[in-house]
Amino acid sequence: MATRNRQTARKTQNKPDNTAEFSIENATERINEIGEEIQSGLSEAGRQASSKFRQLNLNESRIPDTFQNMPKFISPRVHAWLDAAVTGYFVVLGAFFAGRGRAGAATAAFMNAGMVAGVSALTDYDGSGKKPISFKMHGTLDAMQAATAALAPVLHGFANEAESAFFYGQAANELAVIAGTDWDAGMPTGKRRRKAA
Repeated sequence: MATRNRQTARKTQNKPDNTAEFSIENATERINEIGEEIQSGLSEAGRQASSKFRQLNLNESRIPDTFQNMPKFISPRVHAWLDAAVTGYFVVLGAFFAGRGRAGAATAAFMNAGMVAGVSALTDYDGSGKKPISFKMHGTLDAMQAATAALAPVLHGFANEAESAFFYGQAANELAVIAGTDWDAGMPTGKRRRKAA
């Protein structure tokens, strides 16, 4: 009997372990299924968000035209320089926070710097039509950047810390710039004439 048990044990040891392969295949399949479910859910969420955005009836003029009765003292050229200054502000802020080990504040600063730099690089400041973002759409995107700066301390976990003041201050400054910019001056001539009529 003992010999039979030893022989059975040897056969079991020499037999390849298919259960490990089977469980890895099952795990891989399950991970793929979960990935597909997440992707499907994100696609649906994107469709719903897009639908809600269309229902808001936002267009490139909505936010800049909200401030049309304010005094306009910022030209498109000055606005372009202000955008460069804001980009530099956030890059320096990000480097400063990164050097002090403040990862959340550094990430938020670099994210805002990237937003401003990216939008600025694609903005048609002079109304020539050579770049894809019109000057008025830039104004709408500036409002989104101001909201991003204002929400960054909450989203990155430093809302009750001193670093948050840099973001709240810049968001308020951005609103003042949006209100004081002459958005019509940077639009193509044809669009300016239609607005005046």
